[in-house]
Amino acid sequence: MTRIALVLAALLAAPLAAQAEPTFCTARIDAQDVPLAYDRDEPGLRDHFSRREILFTSWGRDTCPSYVVLRSLTPDLTDEERGPFCLRHDKASDSIIGYDLGRRDAYGRCEKPAKSVCQRVNQTRNAAVAITGAAARGAVNGARALPDGSGAVILSGSQGYISGALSSIGGAAAAMAASPAIVAGAAVSVVAVGGAVYACRE
Repeated sequence: MTRIALVLAALLAAPLAAQAEPTFCTARIDAQDVPLAYDRDEPGLRDHFSRREILFTSWGRDTCPSYVVLRSLTPDLTDEERGPFCLRHDKASDSIIGYDLGRRDAYGRCEKPAKSVCQRVNQTRNAAVAITGAAARGAVNGARALPDGSGAVILSGSQGYISGALSSIGGAAAAMAASPAIVAGAAVSVVAVGGAVYACRE
């Protein structure tokens, strides 16, 4: 019985032993050192972590891969849905101060100097569904779906144009037209992706 008990105990413990310990790292966000963690053995890790970035994060203060930082800033999105976004880096504080629309460089930062900061502006899927549906029907001029597999629909223009376009869609989208994140910017891009809506304003 003792031998059987030992075998059973070993079998039960095996899955626990197989679980990888998280890898802890530090990211510089808003001029603060922020501890984060990720799974170094996750499938597809190399798809998000360039060779140059591996070298970059192996020394210095920032040791977190950029995709880990972007995940922490956009926890409700999948890696595919994060496709339109890049990290906005501030040289003065040498830290990430948010995320913007645009292509990423080898370090996950915006390839071109970022002109805006994005923020989530609603807590329900209704507005995202309404904007995506209106774009699919061609009911909103200027709305475009990105061809990158993220499923994102982007509507860009002046604050007045964006407010008018959202109002014309109606429902939850219209309720967003007066959102401070939209009203405060002269030029605004609204991104509907993954059941959420983000406003990126200068």
